[in-house]
Amino acid sequence: MKYAVVDIETTGGSAKSNSITEIAIIRIENGVEIDRFETLINPNRLIPPKISTLTGITNEMVSDAPEFHEVAQAIWERTHDHVFVAHNVNFDYSFIREQFALLGSQWRPKRLCTVRLSRKLIPNLYSYSLGKIAEQLGYRINARHRAMGDCDFTANLFLRLLEKDKDGHIAYSLNARSREATLPPLLKRERFDTMPTTQGVYIFKGPNNKVIYVGKANNLKERVADHFRGNTHTGLKNRFSEKIEDLEWIECPNEMISLLTEANQIKKHWPPYNRLMKRVTLNWGVYKYIDQRGYGRFNFGRVGKWDKPIFSFKSQFEVKTRLEFLCTKYDLCAKYCGLQDHGEECLVDYYGMCKQACIGVEAPEAYNIRFNEALAELTQLGKTMLIKGQGFKENESSIVLLEGGRYKGHGLVPNSINFENLNEVKDWIETGYDDQDIQSVIMSQLSKKSSESEVLIID
Repeated sequence: MKYAVVDIETTGGSAKSNSITEIAIIRIENGVEIDRFETLINPNRLIPPKISTLTGITNEMVSDAPEFHEVAQAIWERTHDHVFVAHNVNFDYSFIREQFALLGSQWRPKRLCTVRLSRKLIPNLYSYSLGKIAEQLGYRINARHRAMGDCDFTANLFLRLLEKDKDGHIAYSLNARSREATLPPLLKRERFDTMPTTQGVYIFKGPNNKVIYVGKANNLKERVADHFRGNTHTGLKNRFSEKIEDLEWIECPNEMISLLTEANQIKKHWPPYNRLMKRVTLNWGVYKYIDQRGYGRFNFGRVGKWDKPIFSFKSQFEVKTRLEFLCTKYDLCAKYCGLQDHGEECLVDYYGMCKQACIGVEAPEAYNIRFNEALAELTQLGKTMLIKGQGFKENESSIVLLEGGRYKGHGLVPNSINFENLNEVKDWIETGYDDQDIQSVIMSQLSKKSSESEVLIID
């Protein structure tokens, strides 16, 4: 077996927006080093001062160095038919693959990660960073954070791993189906292997068991695997992957419970890599009035300090979605729901069957019957209600409890309970956070035409 142990230095963490400044390659065959190669590379961009401070590589040092295309052939010959080996391999791999892609070449050797192999073959180290492993094994890395200095120790570490591998871990890692090459370096394989393929919420944890990301999935195992397939090589993704040390999951019986669980976990842990549901925005409200001709009308807009909307939503998109749903369900005029602001006549059948109240064909008395039904449905959102959905088993249901329009929590209940007895229902409820994000989840799910939820109004 031929191996190419590689280390690179770069201008930053993203293979898409940064470049290589130095590369070192040590080739190993049959457990013996046979060749070394190293060179500075002109990245054709400035090296940030903090990177120069870390690596010691300055803009002056690379100004006369060859560009990547000038050394591409030498790198190709030493790597393309070898097993590519690096410490946190996906970082180095992504940069070199990106550079070859820019030259129109498909460079995709098999790869091995010495972080993952070290966790298997040298267990119980307190840290698996390159410097810390060297320290614990009694090595001193010369020229730390320079390509050949780090590559030299990585090669020594890999030779040690080759000697220790009596159970075929390396052969297993090279099997494409194992996904070893794409999993985060610090994540135990067993955690990923035991994930279910059901829907629910997954939780990534970093150092000190801190939650760093929460996500929702229809297929938990497949979605988590998608995070690590290497389809993108942003600096954020690289740093994110390096921090993942463990994962947990919560199986959920349906889409609404998954979304609420995700939102609650984000509010609870405030993970640094989640962006949504961490912003504060002004609400959008639905308002009603009777026009001069006697027709009931809806409109929507930002909720001011003294405004009293019928109900408020997180975004303009959500309030429009709700009004579109009501307009379609009750055959209202799009113009009278604030959904059309041009022309005298509605675009017939765009949201439902407009009966032309907008041009006076349908009388206010007839139109307002349906308007008041839509208003009653919208007003019910502020009442106490249970939203029943599918459970894990046939004899149970999921429930979401809102009191006075405010979310109180959700849970799983046996179908044998008295759903109209609020105290009995609350015994099965796990309390949760309530804010505009939670309200948004609930309203968007209730607005879906295909929603399988059953709404029970308690008062």
